[in-house]
Amino acid sequence: MYTKSFDIRWADLDANRHVANSSYADLLSETRMSYLREHGFTQQYFHDQGIGPVIFTEEFYYIKEIRHGEIITITLELLANSKDFKYIKFSHCIFNQENKLSIYSETFFGWFDLKERKLLAPTIDMQTKFEGIGKADNYTTLPDQVDLKNAKIPFGKSL
Repeated sequence: MYTKSFDIRWADLDANRHVANSSYADLLSETRMSYLREHGFTQQYFHDQGIGPVIFTEEFYYIKEIRHGEIITITLELLANSKDFKYIKFSHCIFNQENKLSIYSETFFGWFDLKERKLLAPTIDMQTKFEGIGKADNYTTLPDQVDLKNAKIPFGKSL
């Protein structure tokens, strides 16, 4: 399991003086990108490879509020992946400074070819690094092809 800690800043708050929803998304993104950077996958690496991550869904489950000045810890675990890591799900737990679970989140994403503008499997080097992430207790394998047309989306809806 990968972990990263953050100080909650004034800028992270919303009008209710607890962490804003958008701040949670930013903190989780920074946790994921920190893991990648620490394993050699920098912005320059992505530029050279012509790829980048693309998020399909990100779900949040709010359990306890987090407020200004708290030091939080965010975990990153592999929740699911296709064999070639073209499709990946991460789970994140955000713990408050008393180490109580405050937020649970799942992020489903893939890899995007920036020139061809389509999904692709990441490099073998990246696949190897992802295999090293701790797996969540409820880890599963995804099929090689994933239908991204979620049943919740009203594709036939119009104005």
